[in-house]
Amino acid sequence: MIRRLFCYTLIAGALAAPCARAQDAQAVVKTAEYALGMIRGPQRIDAINTLEYWGTGSTYAFGQSYRPDSAWPEFKVTYHASLSYAVPAMRVDVTRSNPDGLIQGGGGLPLAAPQRQIQVMSGKFAWNESVPGAGFIPGSAATPTPGAVNDRLLQLWTLPFGVLKMAVKAGSAAKVTTEGGATVITFPLSGALQGIITKVTLNAKNQPERVETRTSDPVLGDMVTETTYSDYKDLGEITTDVQFPSHIVEKQGGFPVLDLTVTKADPNNPYVVFPVPDNVEKAPPAAVKVETQKVSEGVWYLTGGTHHSVAVEFKNYVALVECPLNDDRAVAVIDAVKKTIPNKPIRYVVNSHHHFDHLGGLRACVAEGATILTAAENKPYYEKVWAMPHTLSPDRLAKVPKKPVIEAVADKRVLTDGTQTLELYHLQGTNHADTMLIGYLPKAKVLIEADVYNPAPPIASPGPVVKESVNLYENIKRLNLDVQQITPLHGRLVAISDLRKAIGQN
Repeated sequence: MIRRLFCYTLIAGALAAPCARAQDAQAVVKTAEYALGMIRGPQRIDAINTLEYWGTGSTYAFGQSYRPDSAWPEFKVTYHASLSYAVPAMRVDVTRSNPDGLIQGGGGLPLAAPQRQIQVMSGKFAWNESVPGAGFIPGSAATPTPGAVNDRLLQLWTLPFGVLKMAVKAGSAAKVTTEGGATVITFPLSGALQGIITKVTLNAKNQPERVETRTSDPVLGDMVTETTYSDYKDLGEITTDVQFPSHIVEKQGGFPVLDLTVTKADPNNPYVVFPVPDNVEKAPPAAVKVETQKVSEGVWYLTGGTHHSVAVEFKNYVALVECPLNDDRAVAVIDAVKKTIPNKPIRYVVNSHHHFDHLGGLRACVAEGATILTAAENKPYYEKVWAMPHTLSPDRLAKVPKKPVIEAVADKRVLTDGTQTLELYHLQGTNHADTMLIGYLPKAKVLIEADVYNPAPPIASPGPVVKESVNLYENIKRLNLDVQQITPLHGRLVAISDLRKAIGQN
């Protein structure tokens, strides 16, 4: 109370303007809450506690474009989100199907059939469900995804109601400016998202029109997420005067990841609940683990996670095929290589293609002093993204900057010391990634490939024939490679006969 009176009574001095700005910011936020119909009842308080909304449109597979520096590939979707601001919690239930026209890019495309995905977050827990309420229904599966908590929290708190609630919580840290004639509120998020600065631009009706945040991404560094909200309406079945956008577009890396037409919104459904399954609550933190398997003389298969690598020993150095995901995985893989093949530097790191899950660990390899071998089309894009700032969560390269050394691979590149040989080839005819490279070790008769053939577990029932796997086999024949074993960068070590069986060629 004393501090408030000080702001009211101070006439001049250096502190007068900041007090006024903080007070103005909360007044602007309150006006925006009124504009959305959040302020209700005789006590005029924020009455939005839960929300459900439904829509149709498109989602896009972030970081999975067919060509580098191009739009993310599209899925057609039906969309149902339910959320609670009290917990906080959110469930997003999406059914994805293939887009129209030519299908190119990653992220699981093309789908053999429509695919349902249910992603949930409640408090400090995140998981995926096979059906709504999984973990409490016999025969259902709740899969812990602890690494997704903050991304899902950010989605919750950057929706129109959530972002205004967070602006209120920011108190005097919220600031108001004018940009291009529009009112802009800037403030830091709190809790698990502490440190993330949020920028909200209001439209002429004082409704949130654009929300921008910056978060850390292994490839893009300090990445901007921009979400635009337009065409606000009362979308409830019963008129409530609560306004919700009927069009939502979210962009990351400059390209859309969501384009949704909202058809219905239902605030304050008391039956929106998010109980946490026991196995999710007790799940240990995901550990970075690297398991080393000797495939042949001088060849090691580095597994232990979702994405694998292959280390190839030469007389005076090591070539590492793939350094995926992020700095943590990359450092663990590099350490495993040094332990397995001591006293030899990692001179080359081969990058299979430009998708972010296969590109995300390369910055650590640059910091290690390795030369990156990748498709020629990738070189200008990698030089561009590796120059982007990584200040929010500095990685190895940000802490010890080095100029990347990238050597472009066209149709073929050979590494050899006269005894060990690694051949790299451009994979022709793939719709997964235009920059795809495969590796072949002629002495060991081992093929190294990513994404185009992901062997199922040995006891799994046969699935439909995958065109990308057929194309891989056709490339093996075209190149006249004598392949006996395959070390996929997803899945398990298999024989060439397993690939033939998977594509109906046995």
